[in-house]
Amino acid sequence: MSINKQIVVTDWIKVKPRAGSFLKLTLSSDERRILRGKRLTDCDQEIIFQLPRNGKLNDRDILSTNDPNFYVEIIAKTENLIEISSSSEIELIKAAYHLGNRHVEVEIERKTLLTKSDYIIENMLKNFNVDIVNTQKKFFPETGAHRYE
Repeated sequence: MSINKQIVVTDWIKVKPRAGSFLKLTLSSDERRILRGKRLTDCDQEIIFQLPRNGKLNDRDILSTNDPNFYVEIIAKTENLIEISSSSEIELIKAAYHLGNRHVEVEIERKTLLTKSDYIIENMLKNFNVDIVNTQKKFFPETGAHRYE
């Protein structure tokens, strides 16, 4: 789909509209933090983000544009991750502590930690009694207590 005029993404909307066209935009966890600038949708349509700075892009968010007939739907990209688990809760806590000490982004699940695939981090994790599995999933890291974004 190619649109003749420049599409500017302006804000989030709470309810998915029943009418209108949707441009899909697949973004990594890093890309979902950037709220300003040019982007290329999944169908190669150039759009411009001018979103309020007090937000965060999430999987399946619907964004309004300067054209009332067009919306943008955010899709979280599947990423290469390390899934970390252990039969010992204390070892998993130690691994989480050391990941945090290195400012590594982590998604925390009930019995596992997820972080981006990185051979240096994998080598560090070998110092703990944890299981490491390479996987591909959508990544939703913790935002952090200070939220500098």
